[in-house]
Amino acid sequence: MSGTAAERVMQYIRQQKLVAGDRLPAEIDISRMLGLSRNSLREAYADLMAKGLLKNKHGVGTFIANPPILNALTGSAGFWNLIENAGMKASFREIQRDQVIAPKEIAVILGLAAEKPTHRLRWLFLANNQPCILVDHFLARSVPPGAFNQSTEHDALAAIAPFTVIDGASLSTRTSAINATADVAELLEVSEGDALLWSTALVHSGNGSVPLASRSWMVPQLLASHQMMALAPVHFQGSSALSPEDEPK
Repeated sequence: MSGTAAERVMQYIRQQKLVAGDRLPAEIDISRMLGLSRNSLREAYADLMAKGLLKNKHGVGTFIANPPILNALTGSAGFWNLIENAGMKASFREIQRDQVIAPKEIAVILGLAAEKPTHRLRWLFLANNQPCILVDHFLARSVPPGAFNQSTEHDALAAIAPFTVIDGASLSTRTSAINATADVAELLEVSEGDALLWSTALVHSGNGSVPLASRSWMVPQLLASHQMMALAPVHFQGSSALSPEDEPK
């Protein structure tokens, strides 16, 4: 096995098909398997932990972490922090897991057949118990239906972690303004036609595929304008990925 110590560890993870939550072998065993000194292995672990790819549980061992891109889509970052930074109490509800016909441009990006339903997660973020951000996550056909089994996996995004390449994941987004449609307005408790901040985000796995695409609608009145404009770098950590014709009409 060639490459730097960190690269050897990542090669081992891929070859063994380890996924988020799996524990790596004891240091003495994996260092022997990879032909590394204990010091080199620990340096590799420190590098991979700094990147969010591994995590250590004191007295238990070293584990595969969720890819950072998935962490950014959960309560520990992104919209959650945006609400708290505005001085409000953040809360979150997963309001729906279903199958829907994805918007045309999302279907093309995810490689979905035309007019074929795909799995969707619908999330609602609240600020001081008032709805403020609605998010739809659409999954590519490569993600198995088991990720949506609510009885066995509460966090469906964690369930799809094995289907994104653990290293090399990235996120891109496009943000603009849009008028609220009737269904979105009802969930966000605004009037139909009200102006909302609208974003589309794509998760790019390390092998070039896009396993997840998300759309979000945010009520701008609930957040200060400077925080609203910071949404893209804070939550998505990326730049525009969609062409102008992909914007909502």
